[in-house]
Amino acid sequence: MLDSKWLEILRTAGPKTTAVAVACGLFLLVAHSGWIDPLDAWVVQLVTFVLLLTGALAVASMASAANSFFRPRLGRWATIRRENRAVRDYIKHMTENEREIIAYLLAKNQKMFTCDVDGGHASTLLSRGIVRIAAKSGQQVVDMMDVPMAIPDHIWDVLEEHRAEFPYTPPRRGEVETHPWRVHWMAR
Repeated sequence: MLDSKWLEILRTAGPKTTAVAVACGLFLLVAHSGWIDPLDAWVVQLVTFVLLLTGALAVASMASAANSFFRPRLGRWATIRRENRAVRDYIKHMTENEREIIAYLLAKNQKMFTCDVDGGHASTLLSRGIVRIAAKSGQQVVDMMDVPMAIPDHIWDVLEEHRAEFPYTPPRRGEVETHPWRVHWMAR
């Protein structure tokens, strides 16, 4: 009965299979150049088979490693690009309230703010992903009236590019400036 332990090589890590493939290739090269006595045909066939098998495993391992390295980065890049395009396209459809919130944040150079858990007047920006809840998973203390919100950096960059479309009107002398995302308690 044939022992199937040799199939364990299929689970061997890439560097090991690469080393075996290189060793087999060098062995065949040394034999072909005449540095050692000529090999029997069955030895050449066996070493060639091992070279092809381990070489294929090494290539598959390298492809898997490259996929593991590049795929998350490409996925993140594609997501950022898609979100940036969506924000850029949505700017012309923003409501006056949304524009006022963005104008205030841009004028104050403020990427983060706190508001009610429902987002207040920024709820539409929250639902579009322009503003996101900035509380960390597992964060124990979050006041429902002061939930941290943030504009992600890549979206902030898009909004800054279009700063001219968000004119900021400072309060008149003697007026108290209110946060445009806050809903007055009597309006609830």
